[in-house]
Amino acid sequence: MDVKYQVFVSSTFVDLEAERRSVIETILNLKHIPVGMEAFQASDDTQWDYIKKRIDESDYYVVIVGERYGSELKGKSYTQMEYEYALAKGVPVAAFLLDPIARKSWPSDKVEFDKKARVEKFRTLCQKKLVKFWKNSDDLGAKVASALNELINHKPRTGWVRADQLPSGRFMDEFAALSEEKRLLQAEVARLSAGPDTLKIPPDIAWRIKTLDGTPAYKVMGFDPTDSHAPSMLYVFMELVELLTEAEIIHAIIGPVADITNIEVDEDDATRMLLELIKHDLVETERRPFSRSSGTMMTHYKLSSFGKTFLMYAEEWVKIRDFESA
Repeated sequence: MDVKYQVFVSSTFVDLEAERRSVIETILNLKHIPVGMEAFQASDDTQWDYIKKRIDESDYYVVIVGERYGSELKGKSYTQMEYEYALAKGVPVAAFLLDPIARKSWPSDKVEFDKKARVEKFRTLCQKKLVKFWKNSDDLGAKVASALNELINHKPRTGWVRADQLPSGRFMDEFAALSEEKRLLQAEVARLSAGPDTLKIPPDIAWRIKTLDGTPAYKVMGFDPTDSHAPSMLYVFMELVELLTEAEIIHAIIGPVADITNIEVDEDDATRMLLELIKHDLVETERRPFSRSSGTMMTHYKLSSFGKTFLMYAEEWVKIRDFESA
């Protein structure tokens, strides 16, 4: 199917009109959907709430950084707030910073001299993720095309498809029924073939176990591991089970993930790992107050009902594997 991705374009506005136009044209030429402040409409929501909704709907996020920090809300620019929000929500990001050589000849009317330190701090923040440097609007357009293709290939997202390209409802119902019938038959065969002293692992659960055991946690979090002994997602899950038995917010999970993987991770990295476990129905989320005395609602991650069953089989599988390899 022809998948189109929604790309949120962030930047200061007046000083980067030509650059934004180049980026938007590039995204359209790639047959994807650009979203930016040009499309913002007045609504009952506050401006920031509206921006967050648009980022939530987007598959990818790009930010263009020149020499202006931009308008602020509570001491932080909207551009930086958008970038940090996209990271927190797990949206793949790419930053495009004005090239150091081009900065020397950049027009002075496009520079916020009184906010120079904030611009430098934001540039440093952006360089922790995918970043490219541009010299002019044409160069920027080419860099955006290259980076978007890289993100799409390495971090595929849901995207959008035409309604007439989707399978019919009847086809999907029949496919689901056949899949469920196959699962039940496989589970029955496994039950009948199990010995009296053996915990027979159902085929569908065995597949999930092997898939997670063959998936490096580094790769899920966006790193490129060179260590052949990098922990698998199965190992990470089993190490986090005790923590996930009690629902926890993401900030309580980041530290244990760093300890398990032996690398420095941030909220974005830990969220990606949890989303992978959610995809396999091992972890679920719920909204609840941050504390008894706080009315602030936050997302908590906890072990799902299926995750508890899966753990029993995973422990048996690991025990057999370790025995056979001894």
